[in-house]
Amino acid sequence: MWGPIARTIVWLRFLILPAWIVGAALATIHLPSIFDAESGELGSLLPRSSEALEVERKAIKTFGLPLLSRTVVVAHEPGGFPAGRLAAASRYILATDRREGPEAIRAVPLTNAPGLLSSQRTATTLVTYLYIDPSLGESESQSAAERFASGLGRATGAAAMEVTGALPATRAETDIANRDILWVELVTMLLVVGILTFYFRSIGVPLLGLGAVAIAYLLADRILGWIAQRYGLSIPREAEPVIVALIFGTLTDYLVFFVSGFRRRLRQDIAPRDAATAVTGELLPVVLTAAAIIACSTLTLLLSGVRFLSAFGPSMAVAVTVAAAVAVTLIPASLAIFGRLVFWPRPRDEQRRGESSAGAGARGHAVGAAVRFPLVVAVLCLLLLAAAATGLRHLELGNPLINGLPESTSARQGYDVAAADIGPGVLGPTMVVLERSNLATESRQLAELQSRLGAQEGVAGVLGPADQPPREPAGVFLAPGGEAARFALVLNDDPDGAAASEALSDLEGRLPELASRSGLAGVDIGVTGDTSIASELTEDTWSALARVAPAALAVLLLLLWALLRSWRAALYLTGVSVLVVAAALGLTAYVFQDLLGYGELAFFVPVASAILLLALGADYNVFLVSRIWGEAERKDLRPAIKTAGSRAARAITVAGLILALSFAAVALIPIQSFREFAFAMSVGLLLDTLIARTLLIPALVSLLGRGTDEEADEASAS
Repeated sequence: MWGPIARTIVWLRFLILPAWIVGAALATIHLPSIFDAESGELGSLLPRSSEALEVERKAIKTFGLPLLSRTVVVAHEPGGFPAGRLAAASRYILATDRREGPEAIRAVPLTNAPGLLSSQRTATTLVTYLYIDPSLGESESQSAAERFASGLGRATGAAAMEVTGALPATRAETDIANRDILWVELVTMLLVVGILTFYFRSIGVPLLGLGAVAIAYLLADRILGWIAQRYGLSIPREAEPVIVALIFGTLTDYLVFFVSGFRRRLRQDIAPRDAATAVTGELLPVVLTAAAIIACSTLTLLLSGVRFLSAFGPSMAVAVTVAAAVAVTLIPASLAIFGRLVFWPRPRDEQRRGESSAGAGARGHAVGAAVRFPLVVAVLCLLLLAAAATGLRHLELGNPLINGLPESTSARQGYDVAAADIGPGVLGPTMVVLERSNLATESRQLAELQSRLGAQEGVAGVLGPADQPPREPAGVFLAPGGEAARFALVLNDDPDGAAASEALSDLEGRLPELASRSGLAGVDIGVTGDTSIASELTEDTWSALARVAPAALAVLLLLLWALLRSWRAALYLTGVSVLVVAAALGLTAYVFQDLLGYGELAFFVPVASAILLLALGADYNVFLVSRIWGEAERKDLRPAIKTAGSRAARAITVAGLILALSFAAVALIPIQSFREFAFAMSVGLLLDTLIARTLLIPALVSLLGRGTDEEADEASAS
């Protein structure tokens, strides 16, 4: 089956190469880029049935105006604002409130004067919540907030004036990612070129790799952009660096395997065209199976129920599918066209040198040790990976949207000032909504509840009906119809962090009792705000993992069996991949939560990295074990493991190193979530390369055997 396909690819080589180049050029000209349709909507993080967003929408309708703001201006004067400056700020804010027009802003100020919240200072920080017309675009909203901040700065003469909050932080994160993605691409390119040049001692191979990667990236970018525009799919901004790393890594890995096999055949005096045909026939099923494993595994994220993750999965699937298509057509065609020129300027006699020492290096000795002492090696490797996986015991998830930004950004600086002077929760208050007929008439009970809420652990302060002047018209804390009341709770911790989510969860469990003790038994209670959203995000992420992981494992088992024809091998290879993922995430938790003190990992890191590591680990297992299976057709299993493992070890190690460094380059983007993801992926790939494939898998194959269908048939016949 694969021989005729390989011959067809080589025969069409002079059409395939220009067709890919022209296709990439036309796609670049006529199709949109991946992020032309990007959306910064906060709700895109959540499932469509988000209870927090539903409470917020209903409250806006009931009260006639929002209470929660996700754009905040923070003014800071270390020595304290003079009374005249505060009066000027009040006049400026009042004038802003009265302004009419499409860009009208409603502004609500809050200072850290004693008595308002648990502050020890006197009016050193002024926090102003902005309510901007939601129909404005992201750029227009940001510009409006910056104009307001500029005017407030002139009125107060504040030493520092920053625009922060969830929406400015989202915009800052996007801007940083778009700005620094060029550095990720450049560093990844230099790493790939350097490693390929060193490994093959040629310039031609790196040039072929760069050309293939450029074509694959342009096509993947434009195909995803077209899909996003055509079907209204919002591609997460976190996807682009991952796409860069995935295409660079996987396509370069496939290149390494193709060129290594091509070179081996040239050394056997096979003609370049025949060598390209032979290596293509050998690698076609392996590459296609490996790519199918990655694509199908990442597509299981569609089952997550979270729109963010549901869009993340298809992005990865499209990227690796395009990379595989380029790998199995463009690379063989180029090898057949250019032949030995691919290895230029390496001398021809050096190209013809044999590989007698292929298994004599450190990798060959390691594989040999795993074959000679399989039980000892397997136990040691399993203990090492299990020890690393213990970090999962205290894994916490959050959404470090503002706190995860670089300290140089305005959003982060505003957060730091407000957190130090008032408390981090002031940037994302939690809204508690109570509903019952004639509730507004129960002012004493509402005041009692407000007092009880303020005394709860984890709560820095509460604003509510007790703070509304008696003659002030309803709308802020009391609904105009009198059927609802609401409170704004400021928590002690980062509103998007794990600590705040835990505190709010405990508080929500006590809310009915607190209301009952305050004389408000039987009221309907709703909770919303950034902390509620972060809590839902965390809960949905764990639920997503519970849904996605079994589906991904089923895909891995099925595709590994389809290639290897062995359920036993598919089971223990998948088990190794699972253990490597657990070890990588455990080490990530140890480093970021314990060593660096972040407190939690970004919510998407465990799920996205787990699925990718599972798929990529199985990807490399396919290359290694299929080589062992081929050798086992000609000799006993243990000699086959040693021969195949030693010969493949260098190419597989180089490929794994390239992929690990490609993901490590994502850490150049100075955002906490990107660096956590980069660390988890690169560490996981290194564990897979250096421990799993070099030691553990050869040892397990030696201990457990192939268990193929052919062996089972022979055993039953005997």
